[in-house]
Amino acid sequence: MDSFVTSPLFRWTWANDHIGVVSSKFVEVRAADHFSIKDMMAGRYVLGNKHVDTQGISPFAVEHASPKWSDELHRFSWLYHFAAARDEGEKRFAMTLALDWVARYGAFDPMVWGRETTAQRVINWIKHFDVLTYGANESQRDAIVQSLSRQIQSLEMRQNFELHPHIQALIQMALLGAAISLGRDTKDVHERISRLNQTLDAQLSDFGMHLSRSGAVHFNLLLNLVSLRQGLATFSPDGAKKFIAITRKMYAALGGLTLSNGDLAYFNMTGQIPHEDSLALAARSATKAVFGESRMLAGYGVLLGDESKLIADSGKRPPANMNDFMMAGAGSFEYSHRNDLIVGNCGPGDADLGGDAQLFSLPAAHSALELDYQGTPPISTKKLIDHFIAANGEGPMRLDSAENSLIFDNNGYEAITGVQHKRVLTVLPNHGDALVGQDILTCDLSHNNAPDQFLLRFHLGLGVEAQFNDAENMIELTLRSKSKWLFLFEGASAMIEDSARQNLRTGLAPIQQIVLYGTVQPNIDVAWSFVPEGQ
Repeated sequence: MDSFVTSPLFRWTWANDHIGVVSSKFVEVRAADHFSIKDMMAGRYVLGNKHVDTQGISPFAVEHASPKWSDELHRFSWLYHFAAARDEGEKRFAMTLALDWVARYGAFDPMVWGRETTAQRVINWIKHFDVLTYGANESQRDAIVQSLSRQIQSLEMRQNFELHPHIQALIQMALLGAAISLGRDTKDVHERISRLNQTLDAQLSDFGMHLSRSGAVHFNLLLNLVSLRQGLATFSPDGAKKFIAITRKMYAALGGLTLSNGDLAYFNMTGQIPHEDSLALAARSATKAVFGESRMLAGYGVLLGDESKLIADSGKRPPANMNDFMMAGAGSFEYSHRNDLIVGNCGPGDADLGGDAQLFSLPAAHSALELDYQGTPPISTKKLIDHFIAANGEGPMRLDSAENSLIFDNNGYEAITGVQHKRVLTVLPNHGDALVGQDILTCDLSHNNAPDQFLLRFHLGLGVEAQFNDAENMIELTLRSKSKWLFLFEGASAMIEDSARQNLRTGLAPIQQIVLYGTVQPNIDVAWSFVPEGQ
């Protein structure tokens, strides 16, 4: 149906509504950066975790760019920076880029008119319409307006064909913002507010977490919702009240999934979120999120120390129409102390890695258990990921509040390898927020796919340096803040290897990882701990 309504046979019916004054009711919560304008005018675009130098040509003429880079470019997510433009050249540059986009793609192009991309572009165009049309003459403004009108109409026609709930919500936000900003009928706006509230209600858990269990999806929805919050009470006081209640719940859930250093935890296709965006969103919170005790939250286990926070993934599987973001990270965790990330996960692989991107969904790309074979693994990567996610779909993790512990019964390996795995994670506030872990393995060596070796991986935070101590079973850690910690272990051998962590500017940044390993035996018990030096 979507192919039909976007085909040339049908597109001619899209109405080109007359758009007069655009009075945007979207509020930009992010702070514009003047240096980003300078970079873009010089042809340097940092988008989608990639830095591309266009060598002076239009970014829309760049070929073979990263899919994520191109998508962010066509969303116009960078447009808000031009609010910081200082001279005429800078102020007109955004309009020049918009006209170039309209000339190339303004009528329709399936590559850049995807429903999610179009919804985000409509939001950004309306939100920054004055910036977008600054210095435009009548014909230039008409070209931009005509394309905007077609994009809005395309979303109207296509919203019922969207199967991904979070994109449905984004489309409804775009259409609600357009209805308010373009002076649509009050009754129409009232109905759109009610529809968006219902859509969001159906997509959130009781704790306010998006049911996809992806922090990235949750963050992006909340960032757009907060920018739309102003002015809704004019059209629907009750609808506005419910809207604000929903955003407050989402703020609280986001706080639960945020580490002590202010970063969103890397689980289920979530990578680095711009720190300035996190700060901007936090500043718009109506009430400060209070997360004062360890708890389970929408399939995540959260342990609090005095100055630390541990977040672990139970592997709980979302509804079928929201599970596109799941990774085989059940039982993995991230742990931070003050402003330092001590141990975490690698994050998602870049789309331009092609088929290799799925390797970042494996348990090996998480601080979790990996099973290894001397020869060719008898289980394909895809089968392992799919089975691991399905087997842990019930979220086999529980909280022991008295001990401040999380207990995880890993079902991901038993059927396909004969290995049962139990992990216990405990944060000790009375001992400098030390993190103590235990991994217990019971292995059926007669199983056809019994592994040869086990590996417990601990991917360290950016800037954390690890080196072996002269003492046995001890690794010294120097954190980014120069604080000293120790990693203690028994029941396995240890090595320090290279790893990578998803990074906003470089895509993947080099880090270190500690790997505890050993030969598979019927019964294995490995104990380990991260302890502040001196404890």
